[in-house]
Amino acid sequence: MATDKNIPAKTKVVLEYGLSSQSVPMIWDAISTAPGLTSWFADDVRTDGKNFSFIWGKNESREAELINCRQNTYVRFHWMDDEPGTYFEMRIHKNDLTSNYSLEIIDFADSDAEEDVRSLWDTSMEALRRCGL
Repeated sequence: MATDKNIPAKTKVVLEYGLSSQSVPMIWDAISTAPGLTSWFADDVRTDGKNFSFIWGKNESREAELINCRQNTYVRFHWMDDEPGTYFEMRIHKNDLTSNYSLEIIDFADSDAEEDVRSLWDTSMEALRRCGL
């Protein structure tokens, strides 16, 4: 059976995390810039235009392309070594009733690795909270 290359064979994972920061510019900086992402997401992040290199430890790295963004709203990256049609997105939301902010994460995982993806994001979000967000 042929598969459509635009439809990922992975499961879409949607997570939402409350933030303590009330500063959209601070949140935006943390999710969209190399220094911001280095403070919580990876040990080092380097960027060359829309290409980002994420580095963990001495031996692990992944390349991603910034494929879409809207300032102060969301960023969407595609891992260069991942299937077409997949991405990971970080989207800023504001609760109109409480005025609190949250970060919605959209990612893709193999069906047997969904819990691992959730755990990785939980760990990353704990690091983001330690940065005061």
